[in-house]
Amino acid sequence: MKTLPLQINLKIGKIIAFIGIIFLSSCSEYSKVLKDGTNEEKLALADKLYEKKDYIRAVTLYEDLLAVYRGKAESEDIYLKYAYCHYGLGQYELAAYHFKNFTENFYNSKHAEECAYRYVSCLYLDALPYELDQTNTVKAIAEIQLFLNQYPNSIYKDFCNDHMDELRKNLKTKSFQSAMLYFKREDYLAATVTFKNTIKDFPDIENKEEIEYMIVRSTYLFAKNSIEEKKEERFQQVFVEAKEYFKNNKAESAHYQAVVEIEAKAKVDLEKHKKLNKIQ
Repeated sequence: MKTLPLQINLKIGKIIAFIGIIFLSSCSEYSKVLKDGTNEEKLALADKLYEKKDYIRAVTLYEDLLAVYRGKAESEDIYLKYAYCHYGLGQYELAAYHFKNFTENFYNSKHAEECAYRYVSCLYLDALPYELDQTNTVKAIAEIQLFLNQYPNSIYKDFCNDHMDELRKNLKTKSFQSAMLYFKREDYLAATVTFKNTIKDFPDIENKEEIEYMIVRSTYLFAKNSIEEKKEERFQQVFVEAKEYFKNNKAESAHYQAVVEIEAKAKVDLEKHKKLNKIQ
């Protein structure tokens, strides 16, 4: 491996040393102001760090200053930046709390709408993936709708609508995947109910045709695996669900032929069941 020329190595060393001096100087200044600085010095340094997006150190200073400037003119700007520090650090739950608190304490502020949006934006960012509990997602959707009701012409309206679409997509996916999980576990009754609830809750769901097919398929497997006394009633339900599928979908639909075949199987199985009962 080739080594760098001595002169270049010396230049790099000087640059690293210079950066180190600046860093140590900065840390020294921060520690000094944090410990012994006046409130004005702390505020000036906090704003300086905030502008540099050094939120970790800025938030500590702002936190100390919140109590000092409470009720004074500076408190609004300090609290706004304090909330944004948490936002910049990805601490969305904390940021959401402070943005909402800002709108309640400074409701006449020119930043009130901005902070109301940041509040719902934090809820959106903090919502869990669809694989996990969706309580936060439901709350985020409700709060975004409240924001849109309060600020119907907001400059943030399009962002909110995009957030709503994505969050609703999470709920749709969660509902569908829950139904598929029941199906894979061979709990066909629970699968049928959950598939139906998915369509009921999300009539605009993108894969509605697939779900309607899965309802027919789950109903058929539930009937086929039922005790003899329940089979006739449950096979009849297969025909009801197949009829509903045919009403809503065209012959060229992805699962149309599969439903035709399931309906035919259900008729054959039902006839076998009836014959067996006659013999007995």
